[in-house]
Amino acid sequence: MSMPRTQQDFNDYIAGEMREADKRMDKLVEDMAELKAAQSKTSAMLAENVQAVAAIKSDTADMLATFESWRGAMRTLEMIGKLAKPVSYIVGLLASIAAFYTAIKSGIGTK
Repeated sequence: MSMPRTQQDFNDYIAGEMREADKRMDKLVEDMAELKAAQSKTSAMLAENVQAVAAIKSDTADMLATFESWRGAMRTLEMIGKLAKPVSYIVGLLASIAAFYTAIKSGIGTK
């Protein structure tokens, strides 16, 4: 639009610009309200996710503690297994010595 020539044209021009500015402002207000609503929903979802993660962390910690205790038990059983073979040799040797000693004491010999 060209520059207004009369006072009435100028007033009409300003009124039109004000209406356009009001429309833009109303649109900005609507957009801001939508953003606030979306941000509120996002905050609520984030809070729910934080609670869910905390619950999962707690459950996982309990399971991890159980697995760690089982790992310790398995290590103990491995050590016992490693000791069992030499101990069985020693027990066998002692049993053989005891049998030999008993045989000599009871007088079992050649007839």
